[in-house]
Amino acid sequence: MLFVSKFLPRLLIFGNVLITISLLLSAWLPYLNPQQYWLSGFAGLTFLICWGINLAFLILWLVLKNRRRYAFISLAGILFSLNALYTSIGTNLRSTPLPEGKTDKQFTLMTFNASNMGLDDYQENPFLQGAIYQMLQEASPDILCMQEFYTNKGPGFTNHIDSIRNTLHYPYHFFTNDMGHWDYWQYGIILFSRLPILRASRIPCGYSSAGSGSSFLQADLLVAGDTVRVITVQLKSYMFKGRDYDLLEKGNGSFSAIRSLAAKMKHTIHKRAAQSQQLAGLITQSPYKVIVCGDFNDTPVSYTYNTISMNMQDAFLHKGRGIGRTLSFLAPTLRIDYILAQRPIKIRSYNTFYKEGFQHVPVMTSLSL
Repeated sequence: MLFVSKFLPRLLIFGNVLITISLLLSAWLPYLNPQQYWLSGFAGLTFLICWGINLAFLILWLVLKNRRRYAFISLAGILFSLNALYTSIGTNLRSTPLPEGKTDKQFTLMTFNASNMGLDDYQENPFLQGAIYQMLQEASPDILCMQEFYTNKGPGFTNHIDSIRNTLHYPYHFFTNDMGHWDYWQYGIILFSRLPILRASRIPCGYSSAGSGSSFLQADLLVAGDTVRVITVQLKSYMFKGRDYDLLEKGNGSFSAIRSLAAKMKHTIHKRAAQSQQLAGLITQSPYKVIVCGDFNDTPVSYTYNTISMNMQDAFLHKGRGIGRTLSFLAPTLRIDYILAQRPIKIRSYNTFYKEGFQHVPVMTSLSL
């Protein structure tokens, strides 16, 4: 009883202070360049967890009437991290169906990390391929941006470029073709469009052994007499292996394994920071209004997101709700796929397409000029 009455409250207060400090660090450190302050690249990963624990502490102190004065600890942390919370949570209470009766100034855009179209160990997966095509036909976006895209011109394999063009009636497309195997196997980022592509280019941004992540795809599209620039990307991935996932999900591993994983993440974060700066420069220099979409491989509380989203509208925050998870494994808080648009482009809706077996959740928005 002595421990409960004397030491347990002190431990709770100490724990509350530590969690509140962690929350504030996770909310504000990501504004610093991780190339100079490496901790800022990791801090934002824990934001929602720290925020949830702080909220639990706040409720605890309010329930304990004789301890209510300690509620200010969590309350201060929550109030001073509201900006980071705003970028993490969609506050729209109702879902936003796609508008009917589109005008010529309205169009839909989807971004989807296709995870090599279900290809695994050089074997195509008919179930996943069928699910992808079914989803694409259901959504039928006017502009379709796909990262980690795979196609094959060889006999016995699927030419996904021709197949998607014919199935969904896309007269225009551009493919970065970042990596190839044996003449026929091709990997990269692709944009399909029902709107005319005036010009398109592949902009190198580094190297990735997986293909996507080596370049940005930039395309100028004609929309009702106006030109809109679409940039679709996949930023540097951690490229985790099986043992890395075991360490992250189960905590199984030696100190040397943990140190090795942290070093890999630090190297990736540095590369991704450079890519985000390059992308932000392209947005600033564009003579046209810009839409940026793709797999940023980072959360909304990150240097990556803060750098790219400057003066941009996040389609999820405008029309989505909840946490908006787009990665189907590791943690339920990982929103890493985005659609951002410059004003005066108007965001009219935001929709997700959850399908069994997809590593990434396709997201689509309706936009208008």
